[in-house]
Amino acid sequence: MNKSKKSGKAITGVMLMLFLTVAVLVSAVSVSAASGVKKTNVKATIAGSSNTALKIKWNKCSGADGYVIYRRESVKHAYKRIAMVGSSATTYTDRNLGTGKPYQYAVKAYGKQKSKFVYSRYTAVKGATRPYKTTVTPKVLSSSQVKLSWKSVSKLDGYRIYRKASGGKWKLIADVNKKNTSYTDTTAAGDTKYVYTVRAYKKAGGIKYMAAIKQSKSVKTPKAAVVSQSAFTATQKDVMKKILYAVETGGQVYGNQNYGAFTKAYTNSSIEHAITIGAGQWYATEAQRLLKLIHTTMGDGEWKTYDKDGKLWNDVQKSNWSTYKKTTYKKRIVNIIKSDIGKKCQDQLMYQQITEMEKAIRTLGITDIKAVGMFINIEHQGGYSAVPRVLAKTKKPYNLSNVYKALASDSGNQVGTYKTRQAKVYQWLNTYMK
Repeated sequence: MNKSKKSGKAITGVMLMLFLTVAVLVSAVSVSAASGVKKTNVKATIAGSSNTALKIKWNKCSGADGYVIYRRESVKHAYKRIAMVGSSATTYTDRNLGTGKPYQYAVKAYGKQKSKFVYSRYTAVKGATRPYKTTVTPKVLSSSQVKLSWKSVSKLDGYRIYRKASGGKWKLIADVNKKNTSYTDTTAAGDTKYVYTVRAYKKAGGIKYMAAIKQSKSVKTPKAAVVSQSAFTATQKDVMKKILYAVETGGQVYGNQNYGAFTKAYTNSSIEHAITIGAGQWYATEAQRLLKLIHTTMGDGEWKTYDKDGKLWNDVQKSNWSTYKKTTYKKRIVNIIKSDIGKKCQDQLMYQQITEMEKAIRTLGITDIKAVGMFINIEHQGGYSAVPRVLAKTKKPYNLSNVYKALASDSGNQVGTYKTRQAKVYQWLNTYMK
């Protein structure tokens, strides 16, 4: 009997020791796993976006008991916990969100240590829900111009305009301001069938979250008209160049120009979202085009005498110049464009643009040399959309006098605002354009 009691006590003691050993091991594993979670960084990314939902994705954390997802609408707001998911989850879809709205997300892994929770570090991500799609209506103006009109969309940062030729792929042709509801494509080819789409977008984390594609009805441009009058002579192009330079940077003095001009974004107009440079005041992507031309003409070696670390050239190649506002490299840009090669390239680009504008204007049935010159001035100042607008007000025959009379009643953009410029151009065309 005594031996049996002693034996029972011995067995009980062994079982207790085993239990304690297992408990210690489990505790050690739990502490170790929780410690690993604490050292891990969970990085969130945007895996998908719709009008009212965002899908979040993150890297798996070894030893985690689960994940906590947080959301905030901006850095001005505190994060709010929106969900807890299990240890096997690596994605979460946040639904019933506002349309065209930016959000920021953070995901933390957690582990249980005794009665407490231990959380990982995190790297947040910004994303946005997409705006709704819009309907675009194209109208053919000529063999090379198609005017697009669309219904405005709320809660957006801008529009991206795409074009697709029959049998081709979508091609981005412009980024425009969120206030715009029309755009004239001046790069269309004659005798070609096109469809268009305008995609509203919301920006977040350096990404444009665009609305779904809604394709327009197809339109076909006519064959390019045969120009009935020969193009400008070299002398006439030079007169046109001097006129444009004078009204842009020459203080409205014929023959004057400032090759080193640099104008900050929004200075000339509230809708100019980029810098403007040079004697011809090349704006946005035209400024980029000029700098690329100068770089090609100079070569990389001479360019680097102005841009030693190559940071400006990197921006010229990779940045979005339709909204390029930086003044960081102002001195470099000015020195480059006012160099001897910079001046020659500005003249080269101006002659090229005069030729392009003249060709487009003549296809509208304008043949009088001076009238063509005035419409070149109009397009250079207010973009191509100003040309058909003023032309619609001009009485036939399309001569300089009738175009100038039409300008008196025009109030659209800068063309209708700066009457003294139009008076000077009228005077110089009558004096110098032969």
